[in-house]
Amino acid sequence: MTSSNDDTEKQKTTTNCCQPNECRYLHDLQDFLRDVTKDAVSNNAKVGAGVAGGATSNDSGGGGELRSLILTRNTTETYPVTETELDAEVITHVWHRLQQCPEHFRLGLAKLAEEEIGQELKTPKVREELAAAKQSEGDNVDVKQRPFDLAKLQKFITQYLEKIFLRLSDNSKEDILITYAECNRNAKGKSVPAIELPLYAAMLIKNKPRKMEDRHICLPRFGDMYELENQYSFFGVFDGHSGSLAAVYAANQIPFQIAKHLKIMNATSNQTETDYYREVLEASFIKADANFVEKALGSGTTAVCALLKYNTNNIHHLYVAWVGDSRCLLVSPSVSLQLVKPHKPDSMDERKRIESAETGGAVVIVQGHWRVNGIINVSRSIGDHSVKAVIAEPDFVDVPLQASHDFLILGSDGLWDHVSETEIVNCTYKALLDTEQNFEDIPRHLIELAKQGDSQDNITAILVLLKDRSNIIANYTKCCMGKPA
Repeated sequence: MTSSNDDTEKQKTTTNCCQPNECRYLHDLQDFLRDVTKDAVSNNAKVGAGVAGGATSNDSGGGGELRSLILTRNTTETYPVTETELDAEVITHVWHRLQQCPEHFRLGLAKLAEEEIGQELKTPKVREELAAAKQSEGDNVDVKQRPFDLAKLQKFITQYLEKIFLRLSDNSKEDILITYAECNRNAKGKSVPAIELPLYAAMLIKNKPRKMEDRHICLPRFGDMYELENQYSFFGVFDGHSGSLAAVYAANQIPFQIAKHLKIMNATSNQTETDYYREVLEASFIKADANFVEKALGSGTTAVCALLKYNTNNIHHLYVAWVGDSRCLLVSPSVSLQLVKPHKPDSMDERKRIESAETGGAVVIVQGHWRVNGIINVSRSIGDHSVKAVIAEPDFVDVPLQASHDFLILGSDGLWDHVSETEIVNCTYKALLDTEQNFEDIPRHLIELAKQGDSQDNITAILVLLKDRSNIIANYTKCCMGKPA
């Protein structure tokens, strides 16, 4: 399964490309609405078909990143969504449903959908229809006060979006469509500084395991999504175990928690920017973990999250936080920097913490792998409520980005454990330098490398370019005087 943003155009938030009361991108939106409403009609004609019925991730290709965040229709593959978690689920699902929407209209349509869906979810009838099942026989909570069921909620959001698309596809509403354009927001003084969005491509495959438990999320307009003061992009990989629920939850909720903490946590006068972002990311991981643990679902997940911060119009700082053994590699032609030190139970510092009197845990070998209490092969994660010694406190690094930095690669351990970082870097540069090579196919090549190295696990790979592809080619050629072997 692949997902990407298009590398045939500059991915910018546009500010002055259109004339007053005339949007040059309007026909792109009309084409999108025509295609998506045609698909909606087709899907509605098939019982249980399409996104509305849920979907599992697999390696068959097709679809978009949205499908990797949607659960199967199995009643065990869902979780209750509380009021405090609801906004995150709605925002995430709406934005991923709009992945193919023209960039110039995506923000406006997302805000429209979020507002209308939020109002609908307050009505007693909808709350009753989307309520989660009773937690126990003695659960006497009124149905209208129960949490939402995630699978039902996702289906409702998808179907409501289809209604919006059908409504907007009416040609007589052309003047209304323009109100959702970036140029219209700018004319009304609601604009944000123009930034060149990073190109990214992502792929995940199930590989040999029976279930796909990896999840990932790519939010190049993270700052706009959550109306933050600064511009950010966000990318994350989540490698679940004991089911996919914790990975799905983390992918949906951690970005929301980060945005929330960026708004409510103010840097103190004696606090460095590094300390501020460390506290924001740490608080976000721990809060997401605490909320998920309350559900007592037994699942757990690693997490590696990259937050890119912009200055006027360029990425200038990278913040990375992680738990577990999913990793993030920062690459330039002369050096590659692995930003993550995996949380493994056999590492000296982690083993000492696990076996302390406070946690009372143990580190033992099971089937050739070191595991916490003989169960989990990572020492930090989101979830895993039954294993006290496994904590959700992330490690953190920050990197001031330089002109030499070309790209990031994020991936689950199914990638990193079976192919060397040198091979990954060489493969990526070789593909980038081949201008006939489709950008979106590059993660597929990395996954094939891992499979050739006998990777049996789920595999996820995300490639994020930190500059234009042509500039990467020029940078590499200048530094290395040739292509990689």
